Amino acid sequence: MKSYLSLAWKELKAQKVTSVLVLIAVILSTAATAAMGQSIGILQTMRVDQAAGLNGNRYATFHQLNEEQNQALFEDSRLKDVGSWIFLGRVPLQDSSLTLDLREYQGNALQAYPSVGTLKEGRLPERAGEIALSEETLRYLGFAAGSAGSGAEPGTIRLGDTVRLPVSVSLKTDTQPPYEYTADFLVTGILENNYISYVSGTLGAVVGEGTAEELLPKRYFLYSTDFKTENHSQFQSIVWDLSETLQVAEDDVQYNWILLDALGISYEKESNADTGSGFPFMAAACVLTGALILLAAGLVIYNILKVAVTKRIREYGTLRAIGSEQRQLYLLVTVQLLILCGIGLPLGLLLGSISAKGILTAVLGMLNPDLFLAENTRELNAMIADSRTGGPLPMVLSVFVTLLFAVLAAFPSARYASHVSPTAAMSGQTVKIRRRRRTQKKIRNFEAFYARLNLKRNRGRTVITILSIVMSITVFVALQSFSGLLDASQAVQDMHIGDYSVSNDAGGISPEALEKCSEQDMISELSTNKLTVYSQENGVFPIDLDFTPGPSETVQIGSVDQKRLENMVSGLTEKDLEDLRNGAACLLKNPVAFAAEGHDIAHTEFHEGDRITVNGTSLRIAGILNNPLADSSGGFTNGIQIIIVDPLYNSLVGNEQFSEVYLTLSEGADEKEFESWLDAWCAENPGSRWLSYREADSQMAESFEQIRLLCWGLILFIGLIGILNIVNTVYTNIHTRIHEIGMQRAIGMSSLSLYKTFLWEGAYYGLIASVIGGVCGYICTIFVEAAASDMLRLTAVPAAAILEAAAVSVAACMAATAIPLYGIGKMSIVDSIETVE
Repeated sequence: MKSYLSLAWKELKAQKVTSVLVLIAVILSTAATAAMGQSIGILQTMRVDQAAGLNGNRYATFHQLNEEQNQALFEDSRLKDVGSWIFLGRVPLQDSSLTLDLREYQGNALQAYPSVGTLKEGRLPERAGEIALSEETLRYLGFAAGSAGSGAEPGTIRLGDTVRLPVSVSLKTDTQPPYEYTADFLVTGILENNYISYVSGTLGAVVGEGTAEELLPKRYFLYSTDFKTENHSQFQSIVWDLSETLQVAEDDVQYNWILLDALGISYEKESNADTGSGFPFMAAACVLTGALILLAAGLVIYNILKVAVTKRIREYGTLRAIGSEQRQLYLLVTVQLLILCGIGLPLGLLLGSISAKGILTAVLGMLNPDLFLAENTRELNAMIADSRTGGPLPMVLSVFVTLLFAVLAAFPSARYASHVSPTAAMSGQTVKIRRRRRTQKKIRNFEAFYARLNLKRNRGRTVITILSIVMSITVFVALQSFSGLLDASQAVQDMHIGDYSVSNDAGGISPEALEKCSEQDMISELSTNKLTVYSQENGVFPIDLDFTPGPSETVQIGSVDQKRLENMVSGLTEKDLEDLRNGAACLLKNPVAFAAEGHDIAHTEFHEGDRITVNGTSLRIAGILNNPLADSSGGFTNGIQIIIVDPLYNSLVGNEQFSEVYLTLSEGADEKEFESWLDAWCAENPGSRWLSYREADSQMAESFEQIRLLCWGLILFIGLIGILNIVNTVYTNIHTRIHEIGMQRAIGMSSLSLYKTFLWEGAYYGLIASVIGGVCGYICTIFVEAAASDMLRLTAVPAAAILEAAAVSVAACMAATAIPLYGIGKMSIVDSIETVE
């Protein structure tokens, strides 16, 4: 037995090229799986950081708490990172639909909001009456930010100056008019602009501790408390238990769904704001991609070993003839592979672990650290280094699955070697030649024809080679399809419509003004909003209803453009859509239920299929809305909201004015030129004002840039592995045919014709694999998108990714053919024919 196993090492040294090619395949597959395994941890950390920056580093918030309720949360052992803040009220910002929210953060509570408390100049407020504002806020207040010590200019606010703000504060569900007051604040800091808050229609200001106690009546001196739970799996049950124990109304429980989705924590989804793109989908995509890479590497290993075993079939026959057993030949082939794996696995693990963080560090080193809220490149690199990689488990799994795939790939070759007949092997006849009748056709290109014959001659080798390339193309396309799932900001961007919103406080926007907007060439899409709110007085409404709303509930009638109306509720039937268009049906948002002093307050609740009558018009409820239609200020007054088609709205309400218009800029349009036109349009329609979401979208896109660059680094890294596997496979096919090439040259084939023949073979490999790989990649894209949307449907074909992969694959195949062929072509014909390997 010892002599047979020692033969494995001798064969490896004798077959240097084959051994090196198998070793490369093992190293690359190990590196790829190790890099992906570690990158799951890095991507998760970065995605969580992005989500925390967008909406706060908190899991949930309880609003409107008294001192005892607030203290109970701090003392609960099931919670961590508890922090509280007090809402001091809102300040309307002139010439915009934005409002300024004043918050007093207690203790270290501001640390949970990195996008809010980032200083540009000065310091954060520390005492009562101090405030920190952003430059954008000062601009809307009619001031400009000036550096401390700079010359005083009219309309300039410097650090140490005082700003007077008219503030209005009310409870979330209030039966009393808002409490209004005016207060002077000392400006201690200028904050970085946070355009993300534009989506919610608010800007934030930080005031010093003790301000609320000085300015607010006891009725409004309430805490909002942020917290995380120690146990993720029990998060929802803990929230329910706390809200019941502390008697917190359901409407006062706010889930930070962006962070919860990023962490994969299960919670009660009260709206359709769920992204549906939690991190497990990305991990599943990584597992799928890793399986494809291992399959590709396994095919390469199988192809190389099968060729090597076939070439040495006479030797194996001799071993069988002198008494070798089948299991000994199994061991011979298997031990050869294990020796190569023993060398390749450590090298692959080292390469993969370096790649996981090294790629991102190298790429980000060329960018501005400010993009990622880092002071300098060193801090940025430290951020990457601190990212969790998942520990040793990914490394162990990488070794296990790579070794498993490699052994499985070697098994067919070992079986083939152990089952060879000694007589047939030693006779040298290993291929049965079957001649088929062929229809005589004119050969237009001999080299292309001969290349096709070569592909058909050894169909097994051709199929394996093409499959190896197919796997690489599929991996490249599939990786690009799930990169978008990593963006935690995508759901926030979906919360607003278009690039600009235009509203009017002086009665609304007229149809004539809207018509002028629609004629503007720089506008590609236009969406509209109409909303009228009816409040009850002594239980009586100014409109005729066949139902009685609950106490303090309003009745709201709204309308949106037809395209948006039909997409507000999913699952509508064709009959529902037809009734909506004809004004026979409506969509309805039920009022928010709340409790007072531990008792539920009566509220109205309708269901799909119910009928209501408004001003004599009977409407069937075709669907129930999860999210309300907000007014121009971005707020929502609790009540029953009825959404209908535009002509019916005009009839029931008697008002054709639009509350808000959303504009989408055409591709390539000049932003400054359009905003100048929009200023002129607003001047022609007094009371009109506009708000741009483009800065908010840009800031959210920047928050994803760090993750996107890492993802692309992995895509390129794995793409490189795919290219090397292609080169590996094609090179093996050429190198193991040296004897055949020598025979072709001996019978008169010119070097040019030989080159053309094998280049055609490489082109055929690449083209056929590109078509199949493109289809497989598209199928993977469909399943990845289905995981994100919970709906299996056809998606847009990733044509760019498929074409890129196809072009690179064909080029790699032809290069892998030409390079070894150049060296072989220089060999003498006699040497080529006599070459063993």
